[in-house]
Amino acid sequence: MRLLLLLPAAVLVGCAARGTGEFAVPAGRYDDAFVAARAVLRDSGFDIERVDARAGVITTLPKASAGWATPWDTEQSTPTQETSDLFNRQRREVRVAFEPAPAEGEPVTGVVTVTVSRVQSPGVRPNPRSIQLTTISRDPSLSDRGVWIGYAVAVSRDPELEARLARKVESALAAPK
Repeated sequence: MRLLLLLPAAVLVGCAARGTGEFAVPAGRYDDAFVAARAVLRDSGFDIERVDARAGVITTLPKASAGWATPWDTEQSTPTQETSDLFNRQRREVRVAFEPAPAEGEPVTGVVTVTVSRVQSPGVRPNPRSIQLTTISRDPSLSDRGVWIGYAVAVSRDPELEARLARKVESALAAPK
């Protein structure tokens, strides 16, 4: 039984990517890199929120995961991330930005940034006897600002996922057309 519990952890540790969230785009291949980045995000299960080729930015909608309870999600790179996502309402948003080349004919740099946010639920009081008896209090100062049941707070970045996504974009660019 223990072997079955340790197997996913061993696989996840082996999947952790090395490197940074940056990737180089050869001169003249910006359009290909932009399309590849969009495809990588889509294939990784992220919903695209904003696409602005002129500004060189692609952003995604927040993607929630329940860690160990959702083994089909591939965002987590370590057992610690799996556990954290299981016990906290966390979600990840991705931003791919293409920085302009310093000079004509030089490569463009793509930067992948993954932000991990945690959903806070002020005023929620779970009842230890039954979930049906959970109550919610209302804080007038929060409702005056338009905050009702929950809001997300950025808690960290995910450099492992940043690196994995950057390597996937590089691989897509290296693949023959």
